Amino acid sequence: MSYFSDGFTKNKLIVLYVLREHGLELTREQFTTLAGESELMPFFELQAAVSELEEEGLIAAVPRVFGQAYTLTAMGRETIDMFAERLPLSLREELQEYVELSGGKLHRSAQYSSGTEKLPSGVYRVTLKALESDNELISLSLLMPDAQSARLACKNWENSAGEIYRFLFDRLLNEAKDAD
Repeated sequence: MSYFSDGFTKNKLIVLYVLREHGLELTREQFTTLAGESELMPFFELQAAVSELEEEGLIAAVPRVFGQAYTLTAMGRETIDMFAERLPLSLREELQEYVELSGGKLHRSAQYSSGTEKLPSGVYRVTLKALESDNELISLSLLMPDAQSARLACKNWENSAGEIYRFLFDRLLNEAKDAD
């Protein structure tokens, strides 16, 4: 019998390990990005692992302005602290390296969210949000003429949100000063 976990148990330990090492709440989308970029596990296995960990009370879904995120519970932290060694050292080192490299990117994606909705008139409403510690800094709702424009706006939001926020903030303060 092998000392190291494999199969579904290994996948669940990976999810717990990543949550512990990141120290952030992660959405399913962020988990999917992580698993896809690092080729840790197939999409459906990841989704099953997250669902089962939630059912077992090892992770908890937390509602956030940007959507539902997952965090370790006390029992989940105890579990990964006890069983992290069941992941090979090489895998733990790979996960740690990935966490360090992707930390900023995952943190940014937790701060910026976007979504689209097709309206009956055929146009698309794009909702863009920037968050800081669960506080909504800005929320924009824009109408886009087609799906391609809506996707492009969402795609560019994460890299442009800070600049757009600063522009609006400065512009609004300058306008207020000009009125005085």
